[in-house]
Amino acid sequence: MKAELQTFLDSGTSFEGKISFTGSVRIDGHFRGTANADGTLIVGESGTIDAKLDVRCLIVRGSVVGDVTAKERVEVGPQGRLDGVVRTPRIRIDDGARITARIEMGEPTGGGPIGAPRR
Repeated sequence: MKAELQTFLDSGTSFEGKISFTGSVRIDGHFRGTANADGTLIVGESGTIDAKLDVRCLIVRGSVVGDVTAKERVEVGPQGRLDGVVRTPRIRIDDGARITARIEMGEPTGGGPIGAPRR
């Protein structure tokens, strides 16, 4: 994906609160809180996230702890760490990634959470 990077939080930066965005945001520092986005959140190698995330795509090369909903996909790179609950229709986990999460996969049905039984 070649989305233009909208915002960048460098290593050494710490942010606590709520963030909303479109486009792509890369975090190499620390973020704690909630993120709502119709875009891509990239967690760089030195990035640490402790948050509730509702994004279009999540790319993890650092560490994410929390409740993640990704409408399109989640990618966890070889150095990535993901802990918590993950809801997404697609996930890619590279060799070396560390996952300690409950993963719920399936296409959104419009009436309930991802992976809800169809009736």
